[in-house]
Amino acid sequence: MATMSRSTIISSIIRTAVALTIPATIGCGGFGTGNATQPGSTSVSSPQIVFRMVGNTGTPFFAVITNNRSSWQIRGVVPLNIIIANGPVPNSNRIVATKLTNDTRLLSIEVISGFGVAQISSTFTNYGVIVGNIGARLDALAPAANPDVRFFIKNVNNGDFNAVVEDETKAYVLQSQSPTMILYDSPNGNSLTGRVDGIFNVLSGGPLALDLSFNGHVVTAAGGGTVSIKIN
Repeated sequence: MATMSRSTIISSIIRTAVALTIPATIGCGGFGTGNATQPGSTSVSSPQIVFRMVGNTGTPFFAVITNNRSSWQIRGVVPLNIIIANGPVPNSNRIVATKLTNDTRLLSIEVISGFGVAQISSTFTNYGVIVGNIGARLDALAPAANPDVRFFIKNVNNGDFNAVVEDETKAYVLQSQSPTMILYDSPNGNSLTGRVDGIFNVLSGGPLALDLSFNGHVVTAAGGGTVSIKIN
């Protein structure tokens, strides 16, 4: 495992906008006005954790993410922002990412809590492994998320967007940069039924393409301006 220099870290943070979940200063209803999914009917919750995968663009990785309630496995490429919504409080999270290439390309994790960078872990090693932690120590991997609910948001220019994602009891307002994966932990009290939806507003970078996966069942949506997506 290799450690980035201070100048490299600062440059990395400046080059790419930090993905953040943010507390709402107004009600969610403004996002959902006139929309068929009717987001905005539930109360807004506090900022969540973001794992920001950076380094050499296109570097593939495999990651295992866990809190003290659920775990997920993800295959992706740099760059990717990973946000956990509806994580348990107190919120302890751990990510272990393995670079899937036999070369010295850079793979890094920036752990974002609220508006601050809480931890950075990096590797240049062939098939290198990096670890990010925040909160209390987690000694074991939690059971796989069930239902496993994921939003995936992208556009061709890696632009910015804001959104509200929710189940039938809680809503989360966030702002991030494409591409982003939102892991929705234990929706509707960990029920295999019930509505999950989101409404996404393009800030820059052009039209969005959205996937919403519920235990492998995927619905898609796309468009500019405001785009909504719903399952169940």
